Amino acid sequence: MTRSAALAAFFFFIGAPRGRASFLVGFLEPVPARVAAEGRALGLVVAVAPPGAEVQSAGEEHVANWAELRFLAARAAVRRAEGIFFQLPPAPPGSDILDYPEEWQALMRVAREYGAIRPVIEEGQPVFVPFPTPPGIEARAWTREKRLYVLLVNVSGVPVALNEAPLAGWRALFAARANPAEGLIPCGKRRCLPAQGVLWLEGRLFAELP
Repeated sequence: MTRSAALAAFFFFIGAPRGRASFLVGFLEPVPARVAAEGRALGLVVAVAPPGAEVQSAGEEHVANWAELRFLAARAAVRRAEGIFFQLPPAPPGSDILDYPEEWQALMRVAREYGAIRPVIEEGQPVFVPFPTPPGIEARAWTREKRLYVLLVNVSGVPVALNEAPLAGWRALFAARANPAEGLIPCGKRRCLPAQGVLWLEGRLFAELP
């Protein structure tokens, strides 16, 4: 077993947080009927937000960009909310969000990401994060099917330097490149997770455990 695997096993067995969770991503009612139908077809929930879920504005006059929507969803997940429901901005008369493809695609990218990771949040075993994180970074971790998943979210409002050593051997999910370090930005002599940055990590650290 590698040193990283041994460390992760130590954090897992000393007393990981227990319990199951849910994480729903959806639109806050009311929305136009065709928006509701398209959203539900892609796995979104269209309803009044249940207790425990966050409600966030998707934008005032138009839908925010994908990075901001992704940050809001990740922050809700890392803070153990039971989901996030976006309140859509009003559309001009005679139109709806589906008439604005770039805005709709931003929402759909978030929906697809959390549709893919939802089994980890809902069915995975919560565990302690297996490496230290600096101030300004909030984190959660789970195990599922002998894989370890970690969510890192920069909630500080400024870039935060990360120690790259613990990231070695992990795979970045939902990113252009699998190497997590390549998703960071230069900041002096180090590399940082940008403000409102989100980093999902997957590791095979538990492959050797029974």
